[in-house]
Formats: sequence, C-alpha cells, structure tokens
Amino acid sequence: MSGGAIDLLALGSSAVADAAALATWLPDVMVEDEGGWLTGFAISIVTGSLLGFLGLLCVVLTVLGLPGLWLLLLLAGALQFSDRWLLPEGASTFGPWTLIGAVAAGLLAEFAEFAAGAKGAKQAGASKRGMVGAMVGGIAGAIVGAPFGLLVGAIVGGVAGSALGAIVMEMTLPHQTLEGAMKPAHGAAMGRLKGIAIKLLVTVALWIGLTIAAFV
Repeated sequence: MSGGAIDLLALGSSAVADAAALATWLPDVMVEDEGGWLTGFAISIVTGSLLGFLGLLCVVLTVLGLPGLWLLLLLAGALQFSDRWLLPEGASTFGPWTLIGAVAAGLLAEFAEFAAGAKGAKQAGASKRGMVGAMVGGIAGAIVGAPFGLLVGAIVGGVAGSALGAIVMEMTLPHQTLEGAMKPAHGAAMGRLKGIAIKLLVTVALWIGLTIAAFV
C-alpha cells in the first residue's frame, strides 16, 4: 500500500474517531443544558429546517391547485403545539399574533382567489348575476378540471368556469346577447388568473415568514 493511501486511511480513521467523540459528547451537553439556550437553539434549527423544506412542498402543492396554503398553516400549528414538549416552559416557536396573522392572510388569499373572477367581471361591465356566475363557475370549474391534471386542469378549469359562469348568468338577463356577454366573461377569466397569482404569492410569503420566525 502506498504512503498516500496510508495517509488517507489514517485521516479517515481520525475523522471517524472525532465524529464518534462528538456524537458521544453532544447528548451529554444537551442533557446538562436541558431547558437552556443550547437546547432551544438546536430545536429552532431543526424546526426551522423542517418547516423550510416541508413549506416548499406546500408551495408546490399550491401551484398544483391543491390546498398547500392550509397544509402550511397546519404544519406551523403542529410545530407550535409541540412546543410544550420540546421547548422550555414559556417558550414558543411562533408568537400567537404570528399565527393569527398567518391564518388571516390565508383566509384573505382564499377569498381573493374566488372573488377575483367576480371583480374582473364587474370591471368588464357584468351584472350582479354575472358576478355571482363568475364566482360559482370558478369554484366548480376548478373542481371539475382537477382530475384532468392538478396544475393545468385546476387552473384552466377555474378560469374557464369563471368565464362560462359569467356567460350563463348574463344570458339570463332580458335582451342580453352572446356577444354582449363575452366581455364580462373575459373579465372574469382574467380576474380568476389574478386571484390564483395572489394566492400563490401569499403562500410564498407565509412560507418565508414562518420559516424565518421558526429559526429566530
């Protein structure tokens, strides 16, 4: 065996020994520091990393048309609930107002997603019937379209449903023509797209904010 190989083996053996010594020493330190700053710091690193990784998956689920926003909030709530066993008494991963604000932002994002179609239809001259049709059609379209592809199906279904709902309800008005109903339908479709974008942006913002809060 060459001298270089022997040196590498020796270096590797030394590294393994050092790692084993650290693995033996660290639990003792954690026990001695139980309830102290080192324990809290280690837990914050673990929970922050966990939330960062799983939160990214929640963002991806939101893009796919699944309730990733609410899964993210449930994950944050689960971490907060586990504090009673993991952190020293009185400590918490998130402040109460942080979670309240996150839930409020999630509710606003959901409302914006479904109401944006109605607002777009209104701005394009739709009647109240057309606005209601755009909102209901957007929800129904997303549900119907989801089985045909979570990303494409849910988004396309929601947009098409908003437009179709606006057309159907506009056509119930006296003297309304198909040509006249097309402008509100276009406005409803564009509004629905804006709503989807708003929900995605809120999900990303909550993911980043909650992850930072977990580390801090």
